[in-house]
Amino acid sequence: MNLTVQHFRDQVIGWVHENTDRIRVVWPLAGGWEAWAQAEIAGHINRHVAEAFIDREPPVYLDGSRADLLINNPFQNDASELIVVEMKCESLRNWRAFVDGLRYDAWKLQGAMRMGLGASKKMVIGLFFSPESEEQLAELTGFEIIYPRDREGVGIAILYL
Repeated sequence: MNLTVQHFRDQVIGWVHENTDRIRVVWPLAGGWEAWAQAEIAGHINRHVAEAFIDREPPVYLDGSRADLLINNPFQNDASELIVVEMKCESLRNWRAFVDGLRYDAWKLQGAMRMGLGASKKMVIGLFFSPESEEQLAELTGFEIIYPRDREGVGIAILYL
């Protein structure tokens, strides 16, 4: 089954809602928690959406650089049905650079892509905790800010491109 941008968004929100306590335990760890979150979100979607296709770290950029996720099968769908996702997870050691990282990801998604992915839908997703990141994100245009559980939990920033 193909996921729409809205369906993927809702699945990420659902995962964060169900796993806020687990996320709180891993976010301070050295090395970050983004790879863990990518795998966990993919597993959550695979559990809840029959025949979902999620590729982690696909080489989508012309220079061979990788996106974080590619949603829907590129061999069975037109590019307009695909979703390229860049993701950042704020951690104890990267909170000062977190919002700049999201800006960079938005810029990167607007660049040239291989495999005909230029026509794909694109999203930047940031999972954050700090009030400083929330304040900086509020100043940026286009980011949707969501708190799945409460304002004291994990925030989700989403930019659709």
